Amino acid sequence: MRTELALMLLNERRHVQAGRLHHNNDLGPLWCRRLACANIRTVLGPVRTFLILAMLLSAAATSFAATAALEVTVSANSPRIGDRVPVRVTARGGEDLMWGELRIGIEAEGPWVVVDSPHEMAGARPPVWELVLAPMAVGELSLPALGAGVRGPDGEVGEVAALELPTVHVVSVLPTEEEVQPVPLRDPVGVSGFPWEWVLPLAMPILGAALAFVWWLRRRRMRGDAAGVTVLAPFEELTALLDQLRGRIGREPGESICDRLAGGLRHYLERVSSEPAEEMTSFELRLLARKQDWPEDVRRGIQAVMSVADRVRFGRFAADDGELRQAIETSRNVSRCLEAHLAVDDEAAVELEAVG
Repeated sequence: MRTELALMLLNERRHVQAGRLHHNNDLGPLWCRRLACANIRTVLGPVRTFLILAMLLSAAATSFAATAALEVTVSANSPRIGDRVPVRVTARGGEDLMWGELRIGIEAEGPWVVVDSPHEMAGARPPVWELVLAPMAVGELSLPALGAGVRGPDGEVGEVAALELPTVHVVSVLPTEEEVQPVPLRDPVGVSGFPWEWVLPLAMPILGAALAFVWWLRRRRMRGDAAGVTVLAPFEELTALLDQLRGRIGREPGESICDRLAGGLRHYLERVSSEPAEEMTSFELRLLARKQDWPEDVRRGIQAVMSVADRVRFGRFAADDGELRQAIETSRNVSRCLEAHLAVDDEAAVELEAVG
């Protein structure tokens, strides 16, 4: 190839010299001949350089194309728009060439986008590249231009492009048998300007404050009512509470009835024993009954009532109406038995005082 180029340049120089002699004989004075020669050099110099470079590049590209090629394969079959399309580019021939990176001719408004950039598989000679594309249009789409730069053993640089690019049939994600209308968008939260997202965070502390105020107001009213009412005897006070609770069975939750029943019984025991029974646990109430030497029926009754109340309040076990009525009647029997026991003790104390 280099020998042919040298012969062509030599022939061209001979033709130019022959043309100069022919023109020198026809051109008249000496200054005319010099002017003509200068014009010929000015015109033929750049043209000759351009022709030489074009021939060299064409020869290099022809030699690279003759020895190497790129084979493109696509593994996807009828992908949908936006799907991942794996592509493999395999270099064929050109074992003595140095290969550069694979270049993709992606256009800004083209039908293809690059999902995964080309990466060369390790150990493959000639090289093999893998990349992932995604179609952005439907129909028969040809892959974008693919090429790789190469360098020959003598330092010549060129590029090998894939001449045969496969075509991919891309289908739409929408069904083709009927027209599909997009689902209408729902109105977003807060479209009217009201900050709905702050309703729940603000409602919880406000509701808690309102409940606390109502509880405080009820307690204040109860204290005021208690101050204006004549204080009843312990047995009468407990009996009135038990009658009220018996009428609330079925209309009030069992947990509330058990809470009031346990509190009323503790208040009664505190008044008759002068001990802080309202602050005692169920076990401490049994110890109090043993310490006061109360009858066995009183001890068992206190244990039975507190067992039902604790099971409903703390164990979260439901109690039927029969169990609630039984607990109320047991409290009534405890108070009657304890009143009788205390009355006997009072009579014995009076007799001892009279004797003494």
